[in-house]
Formats: sequence, C-alpha cells, structure tokens
Amino acid sequence: MSISSASKGLLTALMVASGLIATGAPQAQAQDRSLWLHNGDYTTVSGYLIAGESVYGECDQDCADLDLFLYDAVSGELVYEDSAIDAVPFVTAPWDGDFIVEVVMPDCAHPEGCAVWLSSDYGF
Repeated sequence: MSISSASKGLLTALMVASGLIATGAPQAQAQDRSLWLHNGDYTTVSGYLIAGESVYGECDQDCADLDLFLYDAVSGELVYEDSAIDAVPFVTAPWDGDFIVEVVMPDCAHPEGCAVWLSSDYGF
C-alpha cells in the first residue's frame, strides 16, 4: 500500500504539530480548552494568569447557564466569580499567579451533556 504525497504532507504536518517531529520553531501553547459536562457537573482547570487576564467560558446550544469561579491556587481563596444566569461567563485575575478555574454546569438540557469551551487572553 502506498501513501500519496498529499497524505504524506498531512501526516508530516500532524507529526510536527503533535511534537513527534522537532522543528526549529517553538510550539504554540493552546489557549482553548474543551470540556464536556452534564447537568449539575463541575470540573477544574489550572494555569498561570497575568494580572487583568480574563478567562472566558462558552457552552453549546443545549446549555442555558455556565458559571466560573476563580481561586488562588496557593491559598484556595475565591478571588472572582461569574455566577450570573448566562452561558458566557468570564473571570479576571487580580494579580499574576497560579489560579484554579472551577467550571460549573448548572443548566444543561441535553441528557448526554453539553460542550464547554474555555479561553483566556494570553493562554493559561
């Protein structure tokens, strides 16, 4: 079985993107995180944020509400929250440091869950 040159090019691009083949250029860090949550579920993600950097949440058409809570990773203190009844919350880091973002799904209408996307201003 032979592989076409287009398939070889695609395979090479995928291997470079996944880090299996080294290149001289540094790899970009992803800013977005994709999650899957059922009604009433929550999860956490963590990362380093710069003062004033915001983390934004969004969920699919089956989601009527999504909440974000920002905690200082060292003290565990809640420092910012967006628990308004909407599907596009955001939280903002008050200082540079490591933070934990709790993502809560209070209202997902689909029995198999809802897709959630997180992004930040600078990548976290």
